[in-house]
Amino acid sequence: MTDPRPSPHSGRIAALILTAQFVLMGIAFLVLSSSINWPASLDDPAAISLPRIFQEADAVRLGYSCYLVMALLLIPASAALNDRLGLKGPIAATTMALAVFSAMAKTIGIGRWLFAMPGLAQAYVAPGADLDAIATVFTALDSYAGGIGEVIGVGLMTGLWTLIIAGGVFASPGLAAKILGALAFLAGLSLFLTIPAGFGVELGPVLTLSNVGWLASFLAIGLWCLTPVRRV
Repeated sequence: MTDPRPSPHSGRIAALILTAQFVLMGIAFLVLSSSINWPASLDDPAAISLPRIFQEADAVRLGYSCYLVMALLLIPASAALNDRLGLKGPIAATTMALAVFSAMAKTIGIGRWLFAMPGLAQAYVAPGADLDAIATVFTALDSYAGGIGEVIGVGLMTGLWTLIIAGGVFASPGLAAKILGALAFLAGLSLFLTIPAGFGVELGPVLTLSNVGWLASFLAIGLWCLTPVRRV
């Protein structure tokens, strides 16, 4: 499963990417929460969401752009972690496939706010707009793209990816690796809560907390990746 001879640079690369993900998500949260009350606004109907998107177009573009880059960084993060953890063969291929599918699904979910919703927002506030028709399109698109991004991208693909990476961290020598691997495993399990939430199960702040826990655990793993590799 593992090879004790990773590239000497893979740990630094993994640390850089995982830190960048944490920072980008922090920027996205600060920008979107202050401008459109994100993530609570994800449940808002078209009558509330679209005029607000129109008014805060620049903030929406900046916040979701950071979120999109953060999601795409899972692919190089997976490659760097595979090397740092010594994951080879089918295990490494599986983590890379999960990272790619996760990034693709999240791109669909995030992309609705970058590419589709601003256009709907402009149409919604235009004089003489058919508000009911636009609201119907908004609801359908939000359910479709949001389901792919959150249920498949976050809950399923990132959840499975996290469990495998957590196992690789846990298998590494040292107490810190055992603690971080266990925490990452719990963070991965918490992401599966996104799946029932995507089908209407109300979980309140649990989803936000699970994402915060995931980001924090992988920031810690990124810092751990800077430590020298210990051979067994």
